[in-house]
Amino acid sequence: MGFHLLNRNKLILALVTVFTAAMVLFPQVTEAGSKSAIIIWANSIVPVLLPFFIFSDFIKRTGNLEKLPPRIYPFAVACLSGYPMGARVSADMVKTGALGLEDGKWVLSYAMVTGPAFLMGTIGGFLGSTRAAAVVTAAHYGAALLNGFFWKTSHGTNERGKEKNHRMAGRNRDSEDGSAGLLESFTQSILSGFRAMALILAYLILFMIGMQLLDAAGLFRLVGNETVCSVLKGLLEMTAGSSMVGACNISLQLKTIVTAVLVSFGGLSVIGQSVSMAEGSGIGMKDILLRKATHGLLAGILAVFLAGIMI
Repeated sequence: MGFHLLNRNKLILALVTVFTAAMVLFPQVTEAGSKSAIIIWANSIVPVLLPFFIFSDFIKRTGNLEKLPPRIYPFAVACLSGYPMGARVSADMVKTGALGLEDGKWVLSYAMVTGPAFLMGTIGGFLGSTRAAAVVTAAHYGAALLNGFFWKTSHGTNERGKEKNHRMAGRNRDSEDGSAGLLESFTQSILSGFRAMALILAYLILFMIGMQLLDAAGLFRLVGNETVCSVLKGLLEMTAGSSMVGACNISLQLKTIVTAVLVSFGGLSVIGQSVSMAEGSGIGMKDILLRKATHGLLAGILAVFLAGIMI
């Protein structure tokens, strides 16, 4: 166990060293990647998600969402807040004992979703079509439900007792938060919203720089196809890839299907965020990666049928 952890740390350190050296050696590429990330973030993410994050967090603080059953609560929070909150809440519930480890992994299969504001607003803007955004949204949530059925197993856990403990904890937090007042809760929601925006920007910048460095090295030129390159980039960073797919010279139906896959898979950026959120819960990268892979595949299948009907 310790040997495995040591090797993983050495690998991470080596990757960070190489990445840092590449940024120093190619400052113009680094600058271009950072600027592209900031433009996407400022124009397509902040206007749509920041107000939604603030008010959704305020609802969580004052609306007693924690009284929902443990198997529903992570999904509800993820729908309100988007990536990577589903992973964070599921992992926190495993840590506190509200869910067993296997149940937590199962909940993760359908709770790692993004919010409707991002799907209808940001993705709809990339695709330039409300209908296409509606298809992506329906495929995303429908595939999450199917993913839950796909990963469901018999755990034999005492969910009734855990649910009771979860609700008792929620009531205790309600009483503690009530003394702070609504104004303090709203202030904390604003700060939480900006922290979430900063996290998204940080990951977006890192992965955009990484994509620019790979592009400068000529790896994407070897592919020779704009759409395939956009998909490969989307597998690294979902938001940037979806934006590039929207600009490709292909049919709207194909754009919609590809985007549904990318958004539901989440990209390595979202998976990395989710892994960091789940640290210490027993839920690992393999668990998250496999569940997001099947989510993306199922979303693509649903999008094929829905796009044929609605677009």
